[in-house]
Amino acid sequence: MIFGDSRKMPKIQLGIIIIIIAYFSVLGMGFSAAYGGMISLINTALINRHTNKQNQALTMNANTSVGMMMVSVIMRMAMVAGLTLLGFYLLKLSADALTAGLVFGLIGFLIDRVKQG
Repeated sequence: MIFGDSRKMPKIQLGIIIIIIAYFSVLGMGFSAAYGGMISLINTALINRHTNKQNQALTMNANTSVGMMMVSVIMRMAMVAGLTLLGFYLLKLSADALTAGLVFGLIGFLIDRVKQG
């Protein structure tokens, strides 16, 4: 499973994304909202992948850990920016719906993380 075990499944994030998609679908911009939500889910999967990789490496020193964190942050920011620009300019998606799907998806991710403790 891409998100690890089912206890760590981003349930709140998925719920919020579905609500945003439903809202923008009524307005005719459901695909744009789904695209933004997909970007936030990809970001979540990359964060989980990075976290799992760090947890598996028990003998990692502090420099290696910080280096891995920097690479992860740069990779995720480039991915979010690239996919967002691709949606805006190449796919001509609605900026409002795409941004709402992305932002509310990321807020859902944060809520999931706080709830997981």
